Amino acid sequence: MPGGELFFYDSAGNADSQGNATGDQPTILLIHGLGDEADTWRHVFPILAGAGYRVLAPDLPGFGRSRWKGRISLRRHCAAVLRLMAETGAASAEKPAVLAGSSLGAGITEMLAGIRPDLFKAVILIDGCFPFSGSMGKGFYLLGIPFIGKRWYRGFRNNHEIAWKSLYPYYGNLDAMSDADREFLRERVIARVESSNQERGYLSTLRSMGRFFLFDKKFMTDKIKSYPGKIFILWGENDRIFPKEKAAPFRSLRTDADFALISAAGHLPHQEKPDETAAKMLSLLANYKTRLVL
Repeated sequence: MPGGELFFYDSAGNADSQGNATGDQPTILLIHGLGDEADTWRHVFPILAGAGYRVLAPDLPGFGRSRWKGRISLRRHCAAVLRLMAETGAASAEKPAVLAGSSLGAGITEMLAGIRPDLFKAVILIDGCFPFSGSMGKGFYLLGIPFIGKRWYRGFRNNHEIAWKSLYPYYGNLDAMSDADREFLRERVIARVESSNQERGYLSTLRSMGRFFLFDKKFMTDKIKSYPGKIFILWGENDRIFPKEKAAPFRSLRTDADFALISAAGHLPHQEKPDETAAKMLSLLANYKTRLVL
């Protein structure tokens, strides 16, 4: 793509020769959060694909394996996802897709649904939404200052143990996860903090988020209020990063949105409780399809 290369997973084996999911199932597009990558969906991806959906999960520009030299921002992430959908034939006005996003990915999901509601008939927001109650705090905006942000990010390179421990607040109980999962997460966070590409992607996106929260609230509120599709909200019951109470303004804005908790999970329920999260996603989509038929 102009500006870089976009890496993505695609369960093309569940698609026909035109790239459409088998049967009448829509494509499900999975969008990761800030400082994460497509591997965050590693457990729910095969479950959704096994249910007959075509599933795509990209590394956003500057994250994971998507190397990027051009400008990185929330709108750049949206543009990259729309280009991906067009190139792969994963969504069209005749057969719109389903968007699911985690944390920051939930915000990008909302932006995409607002920009192209014809391409996305339903969205699933996981531990993230906009608008939300309260603010991101002064620390968030301080990291947006280039010198401070770079010094903070690069500090993890000098102590991988601190980088590993920085993951604990994102989980209800990281120590209760399997040895394989914890080893995988440890390797990924170390690779992340050692990568200059991902440092730039993280800090550029964070600065873009700060500008968005300050100046684009009305734009996003209007877009999500008028979005004609169905909205589902899933939340880790024990989320300490973005507690479920923060979703109150969004739920007041969209009283038609379905809301469900994933028990004993933190900010990343799709990693910590993947079977429960995937089952809830499939149940919500099945019920939505049934209501449409009725």
